[in-house]
Amino acid sequence: MGKNSRRRNVDKQRRAAERRRRQESTRRGVRDPAASADRPVERDHGPDEAGASESDTCHQLEQVLGLVLRDGLWAHGWQPDELVRQIRRVGGADPAEVLIMAITADVALHDRVGNVVHESWRRQTDRLAAQSSNVPCREGWLACWLDAARDGVDLTTVRTLLDTLLSLRGLPTLIPPPGEVGNLRVDAELLDDDAVRSPKLVTIRGLLAKAESTEFPAEAEAFTAKAQAMMIEARLDEATVRANSGRRSTGRISAIRLPIDEPYVASKQSLLYVVAEANDVRCVFHRGVDLATLVGPAGQLRHVELLFTSLLIQVQSALTADAADAPPGSRVRSRRYRSSFIVGFAQRIGERLRQERDASFAAVSDDALPVLAADASATAELFERLVGPTSRLRSSATYDAAGVRAGAGAADRAAFSEMGVRSSARNAAGELRDAS
Repeated sequence: MGKNSRRRNVDKQRRAAERRRRQESTRRGVRDPAASADRPVERDHGPDEAGASESDTCHQLEQVLGLVLRDGLWAHGWQPDELVRQIRRVGGADPAEVLIMAITADVALHDRVGNVVHESWRRQTDRLAAQSSNVPCREGWLACWLDAARDGVDLTTVRTLLDTLLSLRGLPTLIPPPGEVGNLRVDAELLDDDAVRSPKLVTIRGLLAKAESTEFPAEAEAFTAKAQAMMIEARLDEATVRANSGRRSTGRISAIRLPIDEPYVASKQSLLYVVAEANDVRCVFHRGVDLATLVGPAGQLRHVELLFTSLLIQVQSALTADAADAPPGSRVRSRRYRSSFIVGFAQRIGERLRQERDASFAAVSDDALPVLAADASATAELFERLVGPTSRLRSSATYDAAGVRAGAGAADRAAFSEMGVRSSARNAAGELRDAS
């Protein structure tokens, strides 16, 4: 085993040395005799021979990657974090590493020519660069990476990455790409996920964190209920203040994008949808990339993100507890049961959230109602401009009835029992929308 490992290392060093020698020969305009000895005679067709040197090929691929990013993906809504996530999902670590270097090199290019880079964009690229052990130089970063790469990594990796990038569909543009700050095709001030949180939002986040960490269902119910109540109260207070001040124009309508990760993506989509709908946020899912775009009042968007994340943690805890005493291979450990559990959880949570929202809005002053209506109208307008036509998603999956019932029971224990919420008969799982 040790001899094989040493032999592979020697072979790798030899290949790297040969690549460097060929690149140096190409720069000097001299053919490498050692390289010629390894190749058949018919390769020598003069300066116009088919197939460029590896150095030239790497340089060309760097340029193509930059063009695909700038003209194909950034111009059609993709952001660095989302793109690297997608490539990791479908291609693995090596294509993602090449993509991170290409993104870093792209930002460096914009900096050199003086283009403005949005703060959120730069934060994303800085985080990605920190994950990479390779820092691209201005040119030649791809050849350097290949020299340092392990066995089995070659230009095929880059070409496969390009094929994947070119196959991706566009997304709604939420933040402007480098060089286009201030030139968005929408008039609203779009939400920056990384923006500083308000003190009240910090309190809400703390309450949800306690709900996620406690081992006692009654405490989880109280903490989550208090967080939801604080958010509704803050929203209605803001609407009342705007009404009394004579400003009945809309508040800050914005947009965010959320990833929905495996397993049970379709069931988790149901949960996100009911949380968004109950908080007057429009939601659309992008098929094939497991991303969701949400549009609505900025404060509501933050609340939906927090509540959805918290409920995901709570439903996972409920699933774990449900399967704790079940033997391996039993029904409650099956994928169909667990997916159905999340659907049942989402249905019941949606019923209770809508009921609580309706009860709170029934008690609001008449002066605040036009303000809330203006926000709803502005949300619909921005959604239409960002997303365009949508189609309704209806799942063809068959569900485990026992799993749905168990999930609904877990939802009863999850969040809002102390508010006296009554259930309704509305089915929340078949209302999802997909970007067309």
